[in-house]
Amino acid sequence: MEQNERRPSGINIGSASIIMVFSVLCLTIFAVLTFITANHEYKLADKSADYVKAYYDADTRAVITEGKIREIIADSGSVAGAAEAVNDAGIGVTATIEGDGCHFAYSQKMDDNQELQVELLYGGGELITEKWELVNVADWSADGEIHLWDGDS
Repeated sequence: MEQNERRPSGINIGSASIIMVFSVLCLTIFAVLTFITANHEYKLADKSADYVKAYYDADTRAVITEGKIREIIADSGSVAGAAEAVNDAGIGVTATIEGDGCHFAYSQKMDDNQELQVELLYGGGELITEKWELVNVADWSADGEIHLWDGDS
């Protein structure tokens, strides 16, 4: 071997290329994962916004119905007159006389599965909210079978 020949030392061009390809691959994977996560978060936020909008639409309709009940009560002279007037008004409210007061019940549909149920009590010159609740009204039946793997495919 001659003394003028030099041996290459240090990192070769090939290993630098491998590190560069690995870095670009890692950054690409992280970018794709970030995009997928952001897309799922957007869909979840959109569903949540639709749910909140549906709830407050039902709540608004329930408050408007309560306002109509208050107007009818103000126009009627007695508890019995208020109950009769509300039942005849066609606003979807059921009025029943209980003792010295009148009980009003109605609901506002939120979606196919839930509705806002409201119960009001009028007595002593005051309208009191007894129930203002979101209730699940969808039919649900449990599947009674449990499928366990018995070891065979």
